[in-house]
Amino acid sequence: MTARRKQYVRHIARWAATIAFVLAPVPRVVADELFRGKTVTIYVGTPIAGGYDLYGRLLSRHIGRHLPGNPTVIVSNMPGGSGVNCANFMYAVAPKDGTALGILIQTMGEEQALGTEGVRFDVAKFNWVGRITSNVEMAYVWHTSPTKTIADATKRETILASAGPASIIYPLLLNQMIGTRFKLVRGYQGTQNTHLAMQRGEVEGTTSSVNTVKTTTDWLTGGEINVLVQYAPQRHAAIPNVPAVAELPATAEDRALLAFLTRASAIGRSFVAPPGIAPEPLAALRTAFDATMRDPEFVADIRQLRAEFDPLPGAELQRLFEQGELSDANRERVKAARAAH
Repeated sequence: MTARRKQYVRHIARWAATIAFVLAPVPRVVADELFRGKTVTIYVGTPIAGGYDLYGRLLSRHIGRHLPGNPTVIVSNMPGGSGVNCANFMYAVAPKDGTALGILIQTMGEEQALGTEGVRFDVAKFNWVGRITSNVEMAYVWHTSPTKTIADATKRETILASAGPASIIYPLLLNQMIGTRFKLVRGYQGTQNTHLAMQRGEVEGTTSSVNTVKTTTDWLTGGEINVLVQYAPQRHAAIPNVPAVAELPATAEDRALLAFLTRASAIGRSFVAPPGIAPEPLAALRTAFDATMRDPEFVADIRQLRAEFDPLPGAELQRLFEQGELSDANRERVKAARAAH
């Protein structure tokens, strides 16, 4: 081999070694220190004992095993402002080192689009970590209510308790669109309190999710409630005999508005990290989340709780915020409905 040939081979070898070093994964000892000795907090935008709280605590029991350094994971409930307070905190105040995760109410994107008072976040700028399940909201009444179907709700005033954005705006829009006569009683904190109010006879029904009712009661199969309508593009398998809101008589403008609002069902029980988090902890959070979704112990926990399970990686959640816009006319309709009640 000539001297020039040997020099060329040595050059190629050094170049290959350099490339291999650059592309090599972070040494395990460095990765393991990312969360070692730290506490990761999952912030929940609702009170204890609701559906969001259930999923937040479920994730907290398992994700720590999959995070580098196996940190302690705790849950902190941050109710208020119909979920806006927690979203604002996650956006601007929560630490950006990977130790803060939030499970936000699924309608936060809609609240931003509507210009809801107090909103100080941009959902597209959150770092979406992953979704445990999609989620379908539904309106339902206690079995003693004379209202048994959505058609009955157009014939008589039906009193519903509200505890969050979906439980306010959906019934009000149906009043506009198809002539239901829902009357809302506001101020309840969380689904647990609206359920107690329904059982005590303070109200006839409420709006909550299939997830929440399935995991906290036996009402869907026991006959304690009558489900009037489900706020989704198509019927959920758990309530196949209940009409989806997309099936109701509606104008083209109504259908566009409902399509925008029911997008929230695809967000479901999703987790975010704050904007501005560094790439390494974000990648670790997403990898750990995906690993948790495959963890046999986590899946067993899901089954034992009878919880819905329809996971989606964080990177794919971003696309959900690029689907459709709210027209100015429909934005004003929603604002007017809220103001009139």
